[in-house]
Amino acid sequence: MDNLYPYGQAQTPLSPTYQSRYQQPQPQTYYPQQATGSLMTVYVNGEEDVNSYPIAPGTSVMLISFEKQKFWIKSRGNDGVPQPLRVFPFKEEQPVTNNQNGAVTREEFNSLVSKFDKLLEELGGTK
Repeated sequence: MDNLYPYGQAQTPLSPTYQSRYQQPQPQTYYPQQATGSLMTVYVNGEEDVNSYPIAPGTSVMLISFEKQKFWIKSRGNDGVPQPLRVFPFKEEQPVTNNQNGAVTREEFNSLVSKFDKLLEELGGTK
């Protein structure tokens, strides 16, 4: 067993750093989430959960309740001062269909034909 290590190199173990072992732990302040700059989404049961949900300074959280059919945006400034609570109801919107090929529906076509016939009658009809 001449060569225990691949490629003929003797490997030495890394020396541990003892400095981190003897340092005193620093006290840390607990915040429920880190300030990342993105909007975190949390599902809640109602307004009581919204009012009691803690947020870290400099963050915004979207709190959603499907039971109440609304969502809240709760924010806190970088200085730790709470911002006004914003409340939004769920509202269903119908998707807008774009006729990219220029087609019209049968109802739109019949409506235009009847308007055109009415204008022809007022002008004296066709000869």
